[in-house]
Amino acid sequence: MTEILINKIKYKHFKGLENFELVLNGTSAVVSGRNGLGKTTLSDGLQWLFFGKDTTGAKINPKPRDEQNQERLGLEPTVEAEMIIDGKVTVLKRIQEEKWTTKKGELEKTRGNDTTKYFIDSVPIKEKDWKSFLEKLGGDLSLQMLSSSSFFMSLNWKERREILIDFTGLTDQQIIDSDSELKEINTFLGDHSIDEIKKILKGRKTEIKQNIDGMPARIQEVTDMKSNLNLGDRTQTAIQKDIDEMNQLISEKESWLVEAKTGAVNTELVELKQKQADLKVKLADQRAVFITNANAATATLTEDLNKQQKTVNLLRSKVNELESSEYRTNQAIQEKTDFLENHLEKYKELKSIEFDENRTTCPTCHQELPAEEAEQMRLDFNQRKATVLEQNISLGKAARQDKEKLEAEIEKIKKDLTAARMDLKAASDRLDLINSELNYEQKRNGEFEDSQVYRDINAEMAQVEIAIERAANKDTNAEVEKLSSDIQSDKTILAGLNQEMQKFEMVKTYDIRLNELKEQDKSLKEQNQEVEKQLWLIEEFTRRKVKRIEDSINERFSIIKWKLFDVQKNEGIKEMCEATYQGIEYSSGLNNGARINCDLDIIRTLSRELGITMPVFVDNAESVNTLQPIEGQMIELQVTEDEKLKVEV
Repeated sequence: MTEILINKIKYKHFKGLENFELVLNGTSAVVSGRNGLGKTTLSDGLQWLFFGKDTTGAKINPKPRDEQNQERLGLEPTVEAEMIIDGKVTVLKRIQEEKWTTKKGELEKTRGNDTTKYFIDSVPIKEKDWKSFLEKLGGDLSLQMLSSSSFFMSLNWKERREILIDFTGLTDQQIIDSDSELKEINTFLGDHSIDEIKKILKGRKTEIKQNIDGMPARIQEVTDMKSNLNLGDRTQTAIQKDIDEMNQLISEKESWLVEAKTGAVNTELVELKQKQADLKVKLADQRAVFITNANAATATLTEDLNKQQKTVNLLRSKVNELESSEYRTNQAIQEKTDFLENHLEKYKELKSIEFDENRTTCPTCHQELPAEEAEQMRLDFNQRKATVLEQNISLGKAARQDKEKLEAEIEKIKKDLTAARMDLKAASDRLDLINSELNYEQKRNGEFEDSQVYRDINAEMAQVEIAIERAANKDTNAEVEKLSSDIQSDKTILAGLNQEMQKFEMVKTYDIRLNELKEQDKSLKEQNQEVEKQLWLIEEFTRRKVKRIEDSINERFSIIKWKLFDVQKNEGIKEMCEATYQGIEYSSGLNNGARINCDLDIIRTLSRELGITMPVFVDNAESVNTLQPIEGQMIELQVTEDEKLKVEV
């Protein structure tokens, strides 16, 4: 532990002190006198000597001023302190000097910026060496926190919070590794911090939800595209057979065309084969007429089937959303239940606290305090206890009301989910019924091959095949043109057949896409549940971290309890840094005497943690009955009626 004490300190032309020497001999002391004699200036002088600032941490100009509040020129503010640092006497000195220069061509001198001179053991040094000396002692921030009683609480709350948390030595990873229920966080934390992974998970959840919400529309879109293909009743095998036959016929006619151009074509055979092709086209046309008539009978059922499929898809999406809401609400109810259990234990703990009768004994003279004062202490204690208990009960009631709202909400969700599932089942049953009716109507129309038209055309084609066998060879130029025209016509028919065949390939493509979308929908819902679980683990980690950190910090202080987190209803856990004394916040409602003791409690703890003690000036010390003890040198500044500063060592 580095111990820094004031042996004696001299003030010359420093603010209102013309020439004053404070002799302490390395011990604590009381400096008293009426207001305006310069008690606070003594504290400012030590701060200015070290840091060039006043007790509040603000830069100051220590030049004495006249009655018109103008600087008294020609005076050099000087503070010289004989310090005892770890038992060794070191003399520190700081002087602020005026700087006057005469510009070329002018007679009068002009005042520039004042300069500061530094001395250690009477040896002049540069500013950087002065700062280096302070850094070796502990650094500006540490020394200011330890020498100015209210400096720490004047820092920004985030800076105070960072300093306190650093004392605990607790890292997020240590908290996770020490709790078996939180170790699963390691599986998805990676190289991210807790705050980073929380933002990532929330973004991922939003993205997943958007994809889940859009999935029914994507499935319906593919389903509609598949329905719009209008395949009819012809099978893929039948169409492929027609394609094969047409390719063969075109190939034969192209061979005949070559022969015709060389004069070796069989005219009668060409005519007969064309007639055979015409009969095949006629057969295809009659088949199409048959299918069209059959489709007319089932068109209404097909439309009903498509509409009912859309209804089923919408209801399935509604069930999925309600299931997700049920999961999230159950998680929230469990969190409220855990909070209420812990809050009840806190209430019991607060209620069991009793007044310490030892406080009615004076810690200095060990005599009993006057009965009225002792009774007032008991009344104050009971009042504070009642206030804290009332706050505890109020917070518990609010949490219980939240839980009851959530329980009412989960009942409504369950009711809505049951109704939605029943609606989905009814809609699915209706879909199956329509599909059955459609299949029945399609079968009732029969097959084209069983019709009289098919039998007549087929018989005529058989006769043509017989005639083809008897055909003789003929060859003319007209035949070449006719064959060319027939080939082009056959290719047009073939193109139409190929388009029909492509529809079957599109059906396969759509079926594959539908299966992919359904798998994606299932995977997204599984991902959503996993992300919700991970977010719950992060929130649980934060709650447990709150307790660990606050407990670790508060056990280091005697009278202060730090509030580092605020558990809010809607915004979760909000970071803060507020000192409290007996349940009252330092920044609001705490009287000056209690604040002074809180400041001393802070300095004592900081000294232990940093391993340094500094002299501390305590202003308005007369407002405190009993000051909190510190491990270093303490100079109490008390307001009395004395007309001169009085020093009692």
